[in-house]
Amino acid sequence: MINEVVKKSDNGLTQGPIAVTLLRFSWPLLVTLTLHNITGSWNAAWVSLVLGPSELVAVVNANVLLGIFMAFVSGFGIAAGIFVGQAIGAADIETARKVVGSAISFAIAAGMLTTIVCFLFVESVIDFLQMPEEIRENAIIYFQIFSLSLPTLFVFIFSTMLLRSAGDARTPFIFSIIWIVLGFALTPLLLTGVFGLPRFGIAGAAMSGWIANTVALVAMYIYIYRKNLPLALRRESLHYLRPNKSLLWQLAKRAIPSGAETWAIHGAYFVLLSIVNAQGVIIASGFAAAAQLWGYVMLPTFAIAGSMSTMAAQNIGANQWGRIDRIALHGCMLAVLSTTSMAVVVYSSGKLLLTLFLQEGSEALQAALDVNAVVLWAWPMIAISYGLFGIIRANGVMLPSVIIFALTMWGVRLPFAYFMQTKLGAAAIWWSFPVATLSAALLTFTYYRWGKWRQQTLL
Repeated sequence: MINEVVKKSDNGLTQGPIAVTLLRFSWPLLVTLTLHNITGSWNAAWVSLVLGPSELVAVVNANVLLGIFMAFVSGFGIAAGIFVGQAIGAADIETARKVVGSAISFAIAAGMLTTIVCFLFVESVIDFLQMPEEIRENAIIYFQIFSLSLPTLFVFIFSTMLLRSAGDARTPFIFSIIWIVLGFALTPLLLTGVFGLPRFGIAGAAMSGWIANTVALVAMYIYIYRKNLPLALRRESLHYLRPNKSLLWQLAKRAIPSGAETWAIHGAYFVLLSIVNAQGVIIASGFAAAAQLWGYVMLPTFAIAGSMSTMAAQNIGANQWGRIDRIALHGCMLAVLSTTSMAVVVYSSGKLLLTLFLQEGSEALQAALDVNAVVLWAWPMIAISYGLFGIIRANGVMLPSVIIFALTMWGVRLPFAYFMQTKLGAAAIWWSFPVATLSAALLTFTYYRWGKWRQQTLL
């Protein structure tokens, strides 16, 4: 079942040139993430065009909120991927199958539970965000409908993580494209009600992703079983879908720190949004529009750091420690170079890209330009932290990244953004980004160089 993927992974991730292999393995994920971002921007542009730029704030705030709820669950996906990567590197097929079964069952259960929690607490959380009253109702509608998609979304994300960790970047790429293209087509149809369809308004923007994700998930599993890929647990392996308590505990020990890291990052960003929203709808709209472009700047970092982690996990499983520092060096260089290039492109575009979301000559447009002039140059520093921690996590060491990101987000970024407003005004919020990211990069390199993460035994 997994044998074909093992053979493919032996032909690249544990031997041969590192930089070329990283690029080759990263590009499907990079293209997928790029198209996901384009779809997100497409949705945001349509929401702004049809309902007004203030509704863009509702969508951005709701997406950050959903990121917090997804944090812990995503940690399980990351941990399961590391287990599978090490198992494939060590040619331990049975362990890889056990992880796949327990991880998929967990994704289904967690998705259902998270949907219930989202419905119960959404209004209280949106009130905490100090959401402007004129967009509060639409933010709740968008959030509640999108939360219904979480069970299928979690299974899709887990499945693509596990396939990539096993060395298969092609299958996740194909069906992510299906998801993206379908969502791209459905958003304007459901938002505006053309061709005689009901006009769902902001609810349509959330419904389009849900429908597209469900169709892509079903199609992917049909393909997986027809091609007999790693996730095709047949009769002799179906009992692995019954969660293994010991395995889940091993996953939880790695997932809790990973989830806590995401909570530290998204939680701080969540509080930061309340500071931004308190500046008024003009500043909040400018910030929301600028944030739409930051995702593109970070795409190379996410793709390369994820590939670094997969490559490192398989090399650790194969006891190829001599390649680990080279993976870190080549990967970080590629990530910094590509992220900086994207920052230059966005900065050089000036108002051109921002006018997709904001009107020419508006005060919000100028606010977005002011934000980008500061924040864009922080992302290359984040590339170093993400890349090095991708290597460290590949050996199952999760806690240091939690500590470092918690210190820099809650101990540096938020205090700077809040207390420096007396001197810098709203600009203090933007300057908190590079101050915190530089601190994180320095602390991450220090731990990578002198920490004891290499002493961890195989998972």
